[in-house]
Amino acid sequence: MKQIGQQIKRLFLLYTLVLLCIFAGFTQLYGYLIEDNVINQQIRTEARYLEQQYQATGALPLPRYPWMKIVSSWQRLPASVQQMHNKEPERIEFITEAGNIHIVPLQINGLEALLYAEVDAFTVTNKVWPLNIAGVAFLGTLIFALCSWLLMRRIEKIVAPLNRLRQRVESDTPRLLFPAGFTASLPDNEVGFLARAIEKQWHNLTDLLDRETQFTRDISHELRTPISILQNTLNQTGPLSHDDEKQARDQLSKLTQTLDVLTALAREESRQMRPLNVLSVLEDVTMTLSLSGLRPDFQLNIEVPDNYQVVANETLLYLLFRNLIENAHYHGSDNTLTISLEHQSLRFSNQISNTSVTPPLAEPNSAAAPLGIGQGLFLARRIVEFHQGELTVTTSPGDSDNDFSVYISLPPLPSPQAHS
Repeated sequence: MKQIGQQIKRLFLLYTLVLLCIFAGFTQLYGYLIEDNVINQQIRTEARYLEQQYQATGALPLPRYPWMKIVSSWQRLPASVQQMHNKEPERIEFITEAGNIHIVPLQINGLEALLYAEVDAFTVTNKVWPLNIAGVAFLGTLIFALCSWLLMRRIEKIVAPLNRLRQRVESDTPRLLFPAGFTASLPDNEVGFLARAIEKQWHNLTDLLDRETQFTRDISHELRTPISILQNTLNQTGPLSHDDEKQARDQLSKLTQTLDVLTALAREESRQMRPLNVLSVLEDVTMTLSLSGLRPDFQLNIEVPDNYQVVANETLLYLLFRNLIENAHYHGSDNTLTISLEHQSLRFSNQISNTSVTPPLAEPNSAAAPLGIGQGLFLARRIVEFHQGELTVTTSPGDSDNDFSVYISLPPLPSPQAHS
């Protein structure tokens, strides 16, 4: 696998090499231009001096520099120089077999004269360019090597979080893909953003897998008993008795209730939670159950403050309250259910007969839990645990009746001080 850090290093080295070559070539070209301009400037200065002397004395003096001389016309120059002059009349520099020469025409009252200068002895750029290139390359290599070393160390620090992220993704423990605080330790840049996005999607996938696993387990466990009862009832010969028909309808109701709760728990939408008024949800459940057929003698006492709120999914909270009220209605021996708020926990309490109770304080983990409403309490517990809450069961033994209470603690609405 190609690593980004190594690719960046190789790219930077290539970039450094190319930049070094460009810099060396630029230095050579710059030296040549400076040298050529200095020579041209000196020749033009000498040409002006000769013109001034001619104007002052009427005679054309000899040049002051031994590498310069005066030529009477272009025809006295080599043929190659004449050809180049005919093509480019304004040209000053000529490269010939004899070497590098510069020619400047003199303006002396119609008299044709040329200042001829052989500059080979003064041009060094074209002679020492290998040494020049080597020196620039050596010095540039030292500078760029130091810069490259510093930059590579910096690149290793920049790429280090990305390597840590790669190691975590390659981990053999997918459940511990992102330990607590891992993404917070990454820098606040593209790498950190990518890690947080991967972590979010990973948690979504693991939550989805957990819900699917739990849904499969719940379906297999909770529907087996009602289906068996329905099969046995339907397999009886002859018409169904009133009790058999009632039992079949009860089991069908349980199947419907179970499917409603389990499918709601498995839906992605159920993860969306918001502050809800508990009394308002209880009133909605009560209205629905009143229309669906609560016994006229069943009394429901709601003693919950109208300002009590919890953070929950509205559908699941509705199913939770309906589940508990229906089970108290159908399976409680007393016709009264009281819903109250005690120490920030909702309490659902009513009287049940001793014969209905398996061991007191039994945990509602399966359909074998107490009161004949074990299935209801199991589903209620699943909903409460989904909200990171807690469900507890208490009974108070007596001579004839027990007070059966279910306590539910759900995440409350955060106080304003928590945000300040």
